[in-house]
Amino acid sequence: MNLLAHLWLAERTDTSAAGQILGDIVKGRIDAPRFDARTDEGIRLHRAIDSTSDAHPAHRELRERFRSPLRRYAGIIVDIGFDHALARRWPDYSAEPFAVFARRIAARVAAEWPNDAPAGPPDVQGFAGMLSGYADARGIERALTAVGRRATRRNPLAAALPALLAEYPGFVERLPRLLTRLEAEMLSRTRA
Repeated sequence: MNLLAHLWLAERTDTSAAGQILGDIVKGRIDAPRFDARTDEGIRLHRAIDSTSDAHPAHRELRERFRSPLRRYAGIIVDIGFDHALARRWPDYSAEPFAVFARRIAARVAAEWPNDAPAGPPDVQGFAGMLSGYADARGIERALTAVGRRATRRNPLAAALPALLAEYPGFVERLPRLLTRLEAEMLSRTRA
């Protein structure tokens, strides 16, 4: 999953929102304490979400729908596509208005951010705007382009928007199954 689903899950399970973001930034194992215990657990949960999501039939089915040259990057496209579906269908998953959630969770991420993290906390307004952007095609295009720029090799992600949007009904259809499984996984890990 991409950022929005991670943050929605952190909210639903009362786990570290900053850890969910740092899960993409911090590399390597988290065996010994790295940050505070809550953030370290958030990073581990982020990684568990990614593994569970990637192995889920809903994710796999959608990855298989993308052809070359997007096939190699289908996992990334599907993650962003699920966030797009979550943002667009937000009232199905939360009573809180999406823009309010985006601002509040961005402030929470910044407040939880460890001082010794490898990067500074995200700018609250900019981060909230980026999350809110997941609800429209231009925001998704920006997300695809940003991820593509961070990749180590040339890739077609900046041009993947039409293919992602063509599969939008599949994201909407499969999202409830995937989120239910991810939430159950997180709850089982936090109660263990």
